[in-house]
Amino acid sequence: MCRNKSSLFAVLALALLTAAQTVWAQNQNQRQLPIYIESDSATLDDQTGLAVYRGNVVITQGDTVITGDTVKVFAPQRQIEWMTSEGQPATLLTLDEEGQETRANAEHMEYRLQEELAILTRHAVVWQGEDEIRGDRIEYFLNTEQMQVYGGPTGRFQGVFKPREEAEAAP
Repeated sequence: MCRNKSSLFAVLALALLTAAQTVWAQNQNQRQLPIYIESDSATLDDQTGLAVYRGNVVITQGDTVITGDTVKVFAPQRQIEWMTSEGQPATLLTLDEEGQETRANAEHMEYRLQEELAILTRHAVVWQGEDEIRGDRIEYFLNTEQMQVYGGPTGRFQGVFKPREEAEAAP
């Protein structure tokens, strides 16, 4: 019995490691794609590396789309380090390696490119498939699909998780 559990654990660990490597490789490829930005207006400063986009901002890179009313991008030497998005709401849309959509919104979002970390604050919500996570602050690592959730409108975490079909749960 213990041997079967150990074997099952090893298989699950290997599957998780393989999935994490696939996501990491996909995200690495995504980072090499061009970044497209649309907005009603823009203020750009190459000396400081700071750009501010206002009005219906849409930023797209591969399968990732960020929107907001105002988006600030810090990119010294034209290498984006971080961006913030303010909106009613600011949004993030991305796809995992299987093409499943992850959506997120909040009034404020910070995205740190090197860490592939989205920090959502003030009425933060993340949807993964049919699952929904709510909190006052959600830290979402896109490369590992891990989250840390803090409080919510009631001061507590809120989540809705739909049971998976047996066919989906099978290895």
